[in-house]
Amino acid sequence: MNTKAFEIRAYYKSELAMLYFPDMTRRGAVRRLNNWLKINPRLADLADANDFTPVQVALIVSEVGEPYR
Repeated sequence: MNTKAFEIRAYYKSELAMLYFPDMTRRGAVRRLNNWLKINPRLADLADANDFTPVQVALIVSEVGEPYR
């Protein structure tokens, strides 16, 4: 089990999606993350992004929580 704390930094969308959905394919994980982003009014503008800045990652984490570790 990985006990390293989640790091707020820039992430590619697929990289962050795989942290949230590690048991899914990369494509499926990105689709699921996009769905999460689209249904949250505070995150909907991020659905079209291919990568996220540290500020955007912090916003995502504040809305949906840290990825499972």
